[in-house]
Amino acid sequence: MEPSVDDLLSFKEFPLISEGNANSAQLNIDSPKKTSPNREIPSDEENSTTPKGSSFLSFEYYQRFFDVDTMTVVDRIATSIIPKRAPTDYLKLNIGTNPDLYGPIWIVITLIFTIAISGNMASYLQNTGNHHWRYNFHLVSVSATVIILYTSLVPFALWALLRWSVRTDDLDIEEPTYTPSLLSLVCVYGYSMAIYVPASILWTIQVTLFQWLLVATATFLSGFALLWVLMPAIKTSRFSIFITPAIALVHFILATGFMLYFFHPSESVDTGKVEALKTTIGAVITASKNATQ
Repeated sequence: MEPSVDDLLSFKEFPLISEGNANSAQLNIDSPKKTSPNREIPSDEENSTTPKGSSFLSFEYYQRFFDVDTMTVVDRIATSIIPKRAPTDYLKLNIGTNPDLYGPIWIVITLIFTIAISGNMASYLQNTGNHHWRYNFHLVSVSATVIILYTSLVPFALWALLRWSVRTDDLDIEEPTYTPSLLSLVCVYGYSMAIYVPASILWTIQVTLFQWLLVATATFLSGFALLWVLMPAIKTSRFSIFITPAIALVHFILATGFMLYFFHPSESVDTGKVEALKTTIGAVITASKNATQ
């Protein structure tokens, strides 16, 4: 006979289980913080979802590089744009302890398509009235090549240079040298591209002076913030006096190349305008000669 609903919901008393019954189930009501002497409390690494000895060919190995929340990504974007926002130990304690690829990958992908679309828009504005204008899909591959090479090769060269030229003399013993990992440098350089997303949209405004002001502003803000974050690691190198201006110069060349190649009127457009002007002037001169004869 199946029990009724009232029987299931009613309270019942059960006899106490004797202490000598070895087969009885017992409930441990001790505090969870109390553990037996022979049992160790698991560390944070053991509680981590990423296996400690996972292979670099496995998905779990790369999962930790995307383990960031939205506030961390927003904070790192703001730090890459606002100079002196980051503390002096930001590279070591913030980026070095938890470098991520989530923010840099999305920033790079967004910038690739933003530059390509805005570059075609700028080309359309430059060729207003030309009914033979076509969308240039080649700009996507060009922007992807330039941005990916910059955010991968430049951090790799800087990482190799810092490891090779690390200075071991005249350093405080209490403050050991810190050489950032390659992943940390890729993370920093990836976030430094964030400022060019809004700049690429504004570069569509076909005013040369305004475009160069954007180049100077974007280079100064992003480059200064980049050097501010990397400076503790750069100081440990014997060639720090050369590395600092080299980083700023390469960053300026990147911004200038973006503006000149994708958004500035090309020479072919200027040559076409000059040839059209010459044709018009020649026609006017010929018409005037015919009128005088």
